[in-house]
Amino acid sequence: MTLIDILGWVATSVVVISFTVKDMKRLRIINSTGTLLWLTYGGLRLDYPLLSVNALILIAHLVWFDAERRKGSRR
Repeated sequence: MTLIDILGWVATSVVVISFTVKDMKRLRIINSTGTLLWLTYGGLRLDYPLLSVNALILIAHLVWFDAERRKGSRR
């Protein structure tokens, strides 16, 4: 097993763990970490579909974090 393979398995584990978390903010933080690991993995393998889907997932998380931040500043 190569280091890239290990990175893929770690990314898989982090994403799966994120779905066991009930708190939405915590889920998104953990899932964003998994997404960043997948982006690293995809970049090393030059896997453009994997890079694309994970970039879009990360953007969705960032939009959610920004919306939550804005809601918090209005309170």
